[in-house]
Amino acid sequence: MKFRRIPCLSLLLLALTAQAQANNFHLVTESFPPLNMTNNGTSFARNDRVSGFATDIMRKLFESSGYTTEFTLMSDWDKAFNSAKDKPAYGVYSAFRTPEREEHFQWVGPLYHEDWVILALADSDISVSSLADLKNFKVGSYEYDGISDYLIEQQVNMEQAKSDALNVVKLKLGKIQLWASSSLTGPYVASNFRVPVKSVFKINESSLWLAMYKDTDPAVVEKLNNQLKLMHESGEIQQLIASYNG
Repeated sequence: MKFRRIPCLSLLLLALTAQAQANNFHLVTESFPPLNMTNNGTSFARNDRVSGFATDIMRKLFESSGYTTEFTLMSDWDKAFNSAKDKPAYGVYSAFRTPEREEHFQWVGPLYHEDWVILALADSDISVSSLADLKNFKVGSYEYDGISDYLIEQQVNMEQAKSDALNVVKLKLGKIQLWASSSLTGPYVASNFRVPVKSVFKINESSLWLAMYKDTDPAVVEKLNNQLKLMHESGEIQQLIASYNG
């Protein structure tokens, strides 16, 4: 009689393992301070070495929803993006929610809002009133950024760099006159180099999202969205952002 209980025990262990796997997620991102970055400035990191306010939002959101998470920051955005697109229990943040991406993921968000802006040195007298005006200047951008892609579509001649840190240096040295970035990222990166900048034109308003593997349990996505809404309503999201931009 004792041995007949072993299959039942095995089934129980399998069920518990499956439940644990269902509650564990792997979140991937890229280096994009202050949203996502590493503690030591490297281009790759795992778990506790991944920081940034978007990462803090993810940690708090999943923990308060009863899920465990692993984090990987990759140097290649496309690799991170495709991991979430192709692998169960994966998600990628922070992603723009576009019509082209819509059907490939389930979406949690918006995590936060930002403006797409054109930045100049703080003492610059450059004035920009339309996208057409940008064609009169050397405009720098981050080559993998959606802002850069949008401006190229608008036929603005962009000078793309491998990182936004390079754009700050180029702006300071006069290699570019303007810099296309976000209202959250650009000023933060510039402040790290002690280069005062100002916004001279707002291109667009946007939201950033968590894109989850498309076959993720809809109940999980609903729970995360409900918890995120509570975090927005309590002011917790803004506090996390302010802790990096203060």
